[in-house]
Amino acid sequence: MSAAPDSRSAPAAAAGATPLLEVSGLVRHYTLPRERLFGPPASVKALNGVSFAIQPGQSLGIVGESGSGKSTIARLVMALDKPTSGTVKLLGRDLHAASKDELRAARRDLQMVFQDPYGSLDPRQTVARIVAEPLEALAETSRKEQRERAAESLAAVGLRSSDLDKYPHEFSGGQRQRVAIARALITRPKLIVADEPVSALDVSVQAQVLNLMQDLQQQFGVSYLLISHDLAVVNHLCDHVCVLHRGLVVEQGDPQQLFAHAEHPYTQALLAAVPRAEPAVRMVDAARPAAG
Repeated sequence: MSAAPDSRSAPAAAAGATPLLEVSGLVRHYTLPRERLFGPPASVKALNGVSFAIQPGQSLGIVGESGSGKSTIARLVMALDKPTSGTVKLLGRDLHAASKDELRAARRDLQMVFQDPYGSLDPRQTVARIVAEPLEALAETSRKEQRERAAESLAAVGLRSSDLDKYPHEFSGGQRQRVAIARALITRPKLIVADEPVSALDVSVQAQVLNLMQDLQQQFGVSYLLISHDLAVVNHLCDHVCVLHRGLVVEQGDPQQLFAHAEHPYTQALLAAVPRAEPAVRMVDAARPAAG
């Protein structure tokens, strides 16, 4: 299924324009330890030829059950792992063919927000050091400028400059995820890979963080590659969605249209598995007299 982006989408890219991110034929197989001395080692086929593209200013969601290959895609896009075959291109540059210096420079345009807002923050460092870490890795700015930029990033996510000298344990879960987003924003990236960014948060806090991410997209023009098992999260934030099953994209399209008219049995099964509250039905059942 394929459809034009809805009103949330950025203007369509001009014909022939270079995508912000282009993933082509991505394959990743992992070799397992041998079970027998002379037997062949087994392998896990995490990805089996995944392809998609993200245009500047737009966002793509990847949904699927645990073990479908979602986080493997995130690691390969961030060049934290190498593919068995296939390419990952950021603004036309193949990240897995880049030198160490070229990859470091590319990280200015590519940042990540992790699932656990506490585990991804070093508890021994202040927020100022945590948020400024990507700038420090680029080695292009002074400590004074790094602190100023960190204060600007905190302000962009609704935190105060006085929070710079605090430590992660002094914040709530939602605030810690705001710190993580501020860290991702500090280089003014063109793409943020968000791997289950709200799944560890309370429902009310999830809505706040998602609205923040949407506001930041409008303010800075950043694109998101959103990894999630939550269809509602993807529907809220993304212009396009890919449904991943056993390392393959089985269906893709506009989230609202795809979720309303899913064609692939796996997508239909995902939608059917979403819990629905039906208090009215329960009240009617409770009011019925017992049989006999």
